[in-house]
Amino acid sequence: MIPNTKNDLSIIKQIIALQSMNEDSLLSMWDKFFDYKPEVSSRQHIIAKIAYKIQEQVYGGVDPVTESKIREKAKKTSLIDKKKRKKFDPQIGTKITKEYHDKTYEVLVVDDGFAYEGDVFKSLSAIANKITGTKWNGLKFFGVAS
Repeated sequence: MIPNTKNDLSIIKQIIALQSMNEDSLLSMWDKFFDYKPEVSSRQHIIAKIAYKIQEQVYGGVDPVTESKIREKAKKTSLIDKKKRKKFDPQIGTKITKEYHDKTYEVLVVDDGFAYEGDVFKSLSAIANKITGTKWNGLKFFGVAS
């Protein structure tokens, strides 16, 4: 875009100036636009968000109708992604083994959960917790996460 107004040149100068600001100055500028800390500490991320806000002040932001469409599309995309994920669904009789601290642990998939040392557990996480004494994602602990 070729600038055609005084506002355009002012905005371009402000955005270019962001590149030469030190971290403290950038964060001070951030605080003028946002009431929260940056989600990402990347310098370029911070500059991009501030640059957007500078332009938004002059040209306006996304209109409510477009904002609503974006949010709706994001919700649908999120639901589609969840449906596409593979669910861990092993067949009954599958044996899952894990070596942990020089010991091999065996879990058997049974009709109503997972059998381990004579007990039936609803989840692999409960078994991982029993083995390690700490909270674990059982799928990750046993190496079966997709």
